[in-house]
Amino acid sequence: MAESSILGIGEMRQNFAQLNADKMKNRIGRRMVVAGGNIVKREAKSVAQGLGLRRTGALLKNIVIKRESAAPDGTVQYNLGVRHGRSLTKKQKASSMLAVNKQGRVVKRFADDPFYWSFLEFTTKRRTGTPFLARALVNKRDAALQAMGDALAKELQKVGLKR
Repeated sequence: MAESSILGIGEMRQNFAQLNADKMKNRIGRRMVVAGGNIVKREAKSVAQGLGLRRTGALLKNIVIKRESAAPDGTVQYNLGVRHGRSLTKKQKASSMLAVNKQGRVVKRFADDPFYWSFLEFTTKRRTGTPFLARALVNKRDAALQAMGDALAKELQKVGLKR
């Protein structure tokens, strides 16, 4: 994977270390990561639309950030990606239909399922990729870090600690 160095994390880490309750750290950590993730998510949607990847709108609707439930203790991890297949919402799954595939098997097809997102994001044997998630992260990295710092400052102010 790519390696990156991010400046300004040390100061944010010191402010975050002032918090003593684990419950408070989890809550504030989640709010920080979501604040930064939402900026990158909005940028990913606009980049995807700018690249002409909007045909049905299914891809844009399903760009989401999701909390990683199996994250190590003491960390807050969210994944930015495209929801597809089994991970669609209940509403989208309700509008599913049965179809017969080329092998003659009955399969379930979901409405607004952007199963093709990885073909667009990554390079395949037949097509060069047009990355929209990676480009969004590169474009909005500094703004996301700033939003995370602002969310931390706001939460510390609520608790009564100085930044």
